[in-house]
Amino acid sequence: MERATNTTLLIGRPGSGKGTQAKLLSERLGWMRLSTGDRIKEIRDGSEPFSPRVREMYDKGTLLPDWFADYLLESGLLDLEPYVGVVMEGFGRTLSQAEHVHEITDWLGRNLQVINLEVSEEEAMRRMMSRSLVQDRPDSNGEEKIALRLAQFAQETGPALEFFRKLGVVTDVDGELTPEGVAEEIQKALKHDN
Repeated sequence: MERATNTTLLIGRPGSGKGTQAKLLSERLGWMRLSTGDRIKEIRDGSEPFSPRVREMYDKGTLLPDWFADYLLESGLLDLEPYVGVVMEGFGRTLSQAEHVHEITDWLGRNLQVINLEVSEEEAMRRMMSRSLVQDRPDSNGEEKIALRLAQFAQETGPALEFFRKLGVVTDVDGELTPEGVAEEIQKALKHDN
């Protein structure tokens, strides 16, 4: 099977701009965007049978189980034609999820590229606190919850990123540039890969 080079996964600390960059990249390239965060928010605010459980975990700032992210990934990718480009964010947050992302993209014949948005913990904290104030939701991203999310990233996503590095599919991009600057660097990385 000929492998499509149109599958990009964005990884980075909370507040690194994954959502913004996924949106910019999908608009620039005309690719589909798959976001666990967007889908989880829809479920959290919806009336599905498991919405209350998702709401409870989301509001505490804890990660949902790996199998839930796997379900969202599978349901998002399996219906796509092989030639359709896709930008993913919110997947591969744990080693188990990373292995699953690799397994399913490999099985589907998609050539995965991972973009790691590098942002310091201090900058991530500043951005998340600023976002909380802008959204006028002072309790939603309190300093304690943000610190918890950053700790979870180091503990859970560190091994996932190392797994992707061993596969040779990671490109590090400075996530502290302007959003447009980051987008340019990502596009350069994608052109270099292709």
